[in-house]
Amino acid sequence: MKVLNLLCALVIVSCLNTNQSQAQSQPANTTITFKNVANLPYPLTWTTSVTDGTYIYTIAGYKGFDNYSSDVLKYDPQVNKWSVLADMRGNKIQTSAAYVPATGKIYVMGGIGGVGGSRSASQIFQGVQTVDVKTGAVENLHILNPMASTYGSAVEWNNKVYIFGGTRDGRRTLSSLYEFDPLAKKFTQLANMPENLQTAGTVVNGVIYTFGGLDAFTKRQSTSINAYDIKTNTWKKLGKLPEFLSANSVSACGNRIFVVGGYDDESFIGYYDIAANQFVKLKTNMEQRRATSSAVYNNYLFVFGGSTRFKAFRNSTLQTTMVTNLAPFLNTSASR
Repeated sequence: MKVLNLLCALVIVSCLNTNQSQAQSQPANTTITFKNVANLPYPLTWTTSVTDGTYIYTIAGYKGFDNYSSDVLKYDPQVNKWSVLADMRGNKIQTSAAYVPATGKIYVMGGIGGVGGSRSASQIFQGVQTVDVKTGAVENLHILNPMASTYGSAVEWNNKVYIFGGTRDGRRTLSSLYEFDPLAKKFTQLANMPENLQTAGTVVNGVIYTFGGLDAFTKRQSTSINAYDIKTNTWKKLGKLPEFLSANSVSACGNRIFVVGGYDDESFIGYYDIAANQFVKLKTNMEQRRATSSAVYNNYLFVFGGSTRFKAFRNSTLQTTMVTNLAPFLNTSASR
């Protein structure tokens, strides 16, 4: 209970009363309130986050001032502290990553790989890299990623990694979806997404959900909410977001999926109710941000880093971490 006591002391959530008959048709809360917790060790955007259920990790990213990170950072919610877990020995931004319980490792794919620390001199990382969350050991697997991209996404389900979307060199945006088996070290191509998109997504009960995105070639932002059933290898369009959205982050908690930030609407936050097939946009005091990263831990949503156009260019990369209690927005206990 130590973590809950700590976080409850940090978080203030506004709860509005509603009767039970209203719960299925309208949200009990329309405002979500954040509090600041420990800052990242340095400003960071275009990073990727994963959790192993005990800690939250960020993978590489852009520090601002033309500096790039090759670090894997580790956040401990119990003591509210960041530390450096590993150095991947190569700058990367806009990567895809997933944690696999069976191996105890984070699998890192895609992203712009650093060459001399300059993005203009870099190229898309074509391989697969792992980070052991207990030891910090980094390994480059001798495997070619068939859909290496930037701004793609990765999720883990049943100890397999699913990577989808993103953009290749020349702004060629992908609709591809692949399954990666870390034990067999094998990629398998699956059904394509309905759209070519740089998109953010998560997985709940064997279904991958994606929210919005950008086609970098046509510059078209999407409002789509799409779902992929891993068991049947089929995609389905579920509905639309209330506005066009890209450069957003996605995290699941129970049967609600929270979408944070956006390229145009940096204050955007809301959740998708899986059971009701309904998206609810929320009001918030969250610091405005795009290209942020987020993770859910014990019914708490952590949001960290990102950038904003509302600050001077050289100060636009954010160092802040914010947290909110999701309990008032849930009607079931948290699940994967």
